[in-house]
Amino acid sequence: MKIKYAEPILVFLIIITMLFNAAYMAVDAFGYDMDELPKGKFLYSVMSPDGKNTFSLYLVKMEKVNTAIRGEVVSIDENAEMKKQNVYWQVGAKTAIAGWKDEATITVNDKEIKLGGEPYDSRTQIELPKHSAKNRTMNSK
Repeated sequence: MKIKYAEPILVFLIIITMLFNAAYMAVDAFGYDMDELPKGKFLYSVMSPDGKNTFSLYLVKMEKVNTAIRGEVVSIDENAEMKKQNVYWQVGAKTAIAGWKDEATITVNDKEIKLGGEPYDSRTQIELPKHSAKNRTMNSK
């Protein structure tokens, strides 16, 4: 005896599963949360010129990404409460050179980060290789 509706139900379940997988992959690919980064091993800190903020760098070793550099700003507010914010994440890096450009700008490995602005997250950056065809045509003009 053949079940009359088995094939349409199976097709429907496959389509629903595919949609859920696509949604999960999209959230995973674009939904990075800088506050959920692993702590890592402390490398060094640099104090801001006005002495109000400290920028600290950490080396993070993880299975999937090998190594990464995490940078956080530590501030003390007027109530003497410490506030930490991750502002730098570079996957694949083992070292970093950091310094303060001014009271509100940090430079790390030639990337500028404004306090209160967008953090730098290498996972969201798209850089074309120097040898790519698009870069050759853009640089030849």
